[in-house]
This record gives sequence, C-alpha cells and structure tokens, in this order.
Amino acid sequence: MKESFKKIILGKFLINEGSIKNWGYVFFLFSICLIMIYSSHSVDSKIIKISVLKNEISVLQSNFITKRKEVMILKMESNVSLVMSDRNIESSNTPPKKIIID
Repeated sequence: MKESFKKIILGKFLINEGSIKNWGYVFFLFSICLIMIYSSHSVDSKIIKISVLKNEISVLQSNFITKRKEVMILKMESNVSLVMSDRNIESSNTPPKKIIID
C-alpha cells in the first residue's frame, strides 16, 4: 500500500512498461478538468450578465414610473387650463351638442 502510493506520488506509473493505458487515463482526467473549468467560467459570466440585466430592469422600471407620474400630472384639468390660459384659450361654458344621423 505504501509502496504503490509512493509510485503514484513520484509518477513512476507513467514511465513503466504498459503506461500507455495510464497516459490515456491521465489525458481523460485532464480533458474532464478543462471542461469543468470552462463550464464554471461560463456559468459565472452568465450570472454576472443576469445581475447586470436585473439592475438595468429596475432602473428602467423606476424611470417608467416617474414618467407615468409626470404624464398624469400634466393631464390634470387644472394643469391643462393653466397651459391654455397662457395661450389665451379658455374652456367653453356650454356643453357640446350631440349630432344624431338617421
């Protein structure tokens, strides 16, 4: 047990006769490690992109709410009458008449 562990640590299993099988195994493990590292970096970059997009969404939502509030204030009758009074336009005192066509 101790001797075989020592051979593994020193790497003698890679230079002995019949080590072609061992090299294939090492290459396989190396390939799996590269794939794991690549997928880990890919996941990290996607998580960062998701957080950036969530922040952008929250900023856009707050801008939308602010603009909607401004529009509601501008649509109020009191504000419309103030703007129209600056242009010398007054609201009509007589209600509109409905035209009925037979």
